[in-house]
Amino acid sequence: FLNNKMISYLFMILISLAAVKGQYKFENCGTASDVIQLTHLEINPHPMKIPSSVIFSLHVDASADVISPIKTEFKLSKATWIGNIQVPCTDGVGSCTYDDWCVFCKTCSCPILAGKQIMNMPMEVSTSVPTGEYSVEIRLTSKTGQKGFALS
Repeated sequence: FLNNKMISYLFMILISLAAVKGQYKFENCGTASDVIQLTHLEINPHPMKIPSSVIFSLHVDASADVISPIKTEFKLSKATWIGNIQVPCTDGVGSCTYDDWCVFCKTCSCPILAGKQIMNMPMEVSTSVPTGEYSVEIRLTSKTGQKGFALS
Protein backbone atom coordinates (compact mmCIF):
# COMPACT_ATOMS: atom_id res chain seq x y z
CA PHE A 1 0.00 0.00 0.00
CA LEU A 2 1.32 3.46 -0.89
CA ASN A 3 2.07 5.95 1.87
CA ASN A 4 0.84 9.57 1.74
CA LYS A 5 4.18 11.06 0.71
CA MET A 6 4.50 8.60 -2.18
CA ILE A 7 0.95 9.33 -3.39
CA SER A 8 1.62 13.10 -3.35
CA TYR A 9 4.85 12.50 -5.23
CA LEU A 10 3.07 10.44 -7.88
CA PHE A 11 0.43 13.16 -8.34
CA MET A 12 3.12 15.74 -9.03
CA ILE A 13 4.87 13.42 -11.49
CA LEU A 14 1.60 13.10 -13.41
CA ILE A 15 1.28 16.88 -13.73
CA SER A 16 5.01 17.16 -14.39
CA LEU A 17 4.68 14.92 -17.41
CA ALA A 18 2.56 17.59 -19.05
CA ALA A 19 4.63 20.56 -17.83
CA VAL A 20 8.30 19.61 -18.12
CA LYS A 21 8.60 20.63 -21.77
CA GLY A 22 7.54 24.17 -20.89
CA GLN A 23 3.98 23.92 -22.15
CA TYR A 24 0.87 23.18 -20.17
CA LYS A 25 -2.74 24.20 -20.10
CA PHE A 26 -5.68 23.47 -17.88
CA GLU A 27 -9.41 23.53 -18.17
CA ASN A 28 -12.41 22.41 -16.22
CA CYS A 29 -13.61 19.25 -17.91
CA GLY A 30 -16.61 18.89 -15.63
CA THR A 31 -19.79 20.93 -15.53
CA ALA A 32 -20.59 24.40 -14.21
CA SER A 33 -22.57 22.73 -11.40
CA ASP A 34 -19.50 20.91 -10.02
CA VAL A 35 -18.92 21.99 -6.41
CA ILE A 36 -15.17 22.48 -6.93
CA GLN A 37 -13.99 24.53 -9.90
CA LEU A 38 -10.33 24.88 -10.87
CA THR A 39 -9.79 28.55 -11.71
CA HIS A 40 -6.02 28.66 -12.17
CA LEU A 41 -2.97 26.40 -12.13
CA GLU A 42 0.56 27.62 -11.46
CA ILE A 43 3.77 25.63 -11.71
CA ASN A 44 6.76 27.43 -10.25
CA PRO A 45 9.35 27.50 -11.63
CA HIS A 46 8.08 27.09 -15.14
CA PRO A 47 9.37 25.63 -17.33
CA MET A 48 10.45 22.96 -14.90
CA LYS A 49 13.99 21.73 -14.77
CA ILE A 50 14.92 18.27 -13.58
CA PRO A 51 16.06 18.03 -10.80
CA SER A 52 14.45 21.00 -9.00
CA SER A 53 12.11 22.12 -6.27
CA VAL A 54 8.66 22.81 -7.70
CA ILE A 55 5.46 24.22 -6.23
CA PHE A 56 2.16 23.31 -7.86
CA SER A 57 -0.58 25.80 -6.92
CA LEU A 58 -4.16 24.81 -7.67
CA HIS A 59 -6.54 27.76 -7.36
CA VAL A 60 -10.03 26.43 -6.67
CA ASP A 61 -13.46 27.85 -5.96
CA ALA A 62 -15.75 25.62 -3.89
CA SER A 63 -19.46 26.47 -3.87
CA ALA A 64 -20.01 24.40 -0.69
CA ASP A 65 -17.97 22.62 1.96
CA VAL A 66 -16.66 19.27 0.72
CA ILE A 67 -16.18 16.66 3.45
CA SER A 68 -13.75 13.75 3.20
CA PRO A 69 -13.35 11.11 2.06
CA ILE A 70 -12.97 12.62 -1.40
CA LYS A 71 -12.34 9.94 -4.02
CA THR A 72 -9.67 11.06 -6.50
CA GLU A 73 -9.43 9.55 -9.98
CA PHE A 74 -6.50 10.18 -12.31
CA LYS A 75 -6.56 9.46 -16.02
CA LEU A 76 -3.16 9.79 -17.67
CA SER A 77 -2.90 9.58 -21.46
CA LYS A 78 0.15 9.85 -23.71
CA ALA A 79 -0.05 11.18 -27.24
CA THR A 80 1.43 8.75 -29.75
CA TRP A 81 1.51 8.59 -33.53
CA ILE A 82 -1.60 6.36 -33.43
CA GLY A 83 -3.54 8.62 -31.02
CA ASN A 84 -3.85 9.06 -27.27
CA ILE A 85 -3.22 5.93 -25.23
CA GLN A 86 -4.29 5.66 -21.60
CA VAL A 87 -1.40 4.81 -19.28
CA PRO A 88 -2.49 1.96 -16.96
CA CYS A 89 -2.12 2.18 -13.19
CA THR A 90 1.10 0.39 -12.31
CA ASP A 91 2.50 0.55 -8.78
CA GLY A 92 0.46 3.69 -8.10
CA VAL A 93 1.59 5.54 -11.23
CA GLY A 94 -0.64 6.18 -14.24
CA SER A 95 -4.43 6.11 -14.46
CA CYS A 96 -5.16 5.34 -10.81
CA THR A 97 -7.89 5.91 -8.23
CA TYR A 98 -7.22 6.94 -4.62
CA ASP A 99 -9.80 6.74 -1.83
CA ASP A 100 -9.27 10.17 -0.23
CA TRP A 101 -7.83 13.48 -1.50
CA CYS A 102 -7.31 14.64 2.10
CA VAL A 103 -4.88 11.77 2.70
CA PHE A 104 -3.32 12.32 -0.72
CA CYS A 105 -2.71 16.09 -0.38
CA LYS A 106 -0.98 16.60 2.96
CA THR A 107 -0.57 20.37 2.45
CA CYS A 108 -4.26 20.91 1.60
CA SER A 109 -6.80 21.78 4.27
CA CYS A 110 -9.67 19.37 4.77
CA PRO A 111 -12.53 19.54 4.67
CA ILE A 112 -12.36 21.75 1.60
CA LEU A 113 -14.31 24.80 2.74
CA ALA A 114 -16.64 26.85 0.55
CA GLY A 115 -14.93 29.79 -1.15
CA LYS A 116 -11.72 30.46 -3.01
CA GLN A 117 -8.62 28.56 -1.95
CA ILE A 118 -5.10 27.92 -3.14
CA MET A 119 -3.81 24.38 -2.66
CA ASN A 120 0.00 24.57 -2.69
CA MET A 121 1.73 21.26 -3.24
CA PRO A 122 5.55 21.49 -2.97
CA MET A 123 7.67 18.73 -4.43
CA GLU A 124 11.28 17.82 -5.07
CA VAL A 125 11.52 16.56 -8.63
CA SER A 126 14.62 14.40 -8.69
CA THR A 127 13.71 11.80 -11.25
CA SER A 128 13.85 11.80 -15.01
CA VAL A 129 10.47 12.56 -16.56
CA PRO A 130 9.93 10.91 -19.94
CA THR A 131 9.51 13.40 -22.75
CA GLY A 132 6.37 13.59 -24.81
CA GLU A 133 2.87 14.99 -24.79
CA TYR A 134 0.61 13.90 -21.97
CA SER A 135 -2.80 14.82 -20.69
CA VAL A 136 -3.98 14.37 -17.13
CA GLU A 137 -7.57 14.42 -15.90
CA ILE A 138 -8.33 14.57 -12.20
CA ARG A 139 -11.85 13.96 -10.92
CA LEU A 140 -12.93 14.36 -7.32
CA THR A 141 -16.11 12.91 -5.82
CA SER A 142 -17.10 13.23 -2.16
CA LYS A 143 -18.93 10.46 -0.33
CA THR A 144 -22.09 12.58 -0.59
CA GLY A 145 -21.75 12.72 -4.39
CA GLN A 146 -20.35 16.25 -4.69
CA LYS A 147 -18.23 16.56 -7.83
CA GLY A 148 -14.87 18.27 -8.15
CA PHE A 149 -12.87 19.78 -10.95
CA ALA A 150 -11.24 17.90 -13.73
CA LEU A 151 -7.84 18.99 -15.00
CA SER A 152 -6.36 18.23 -18.38
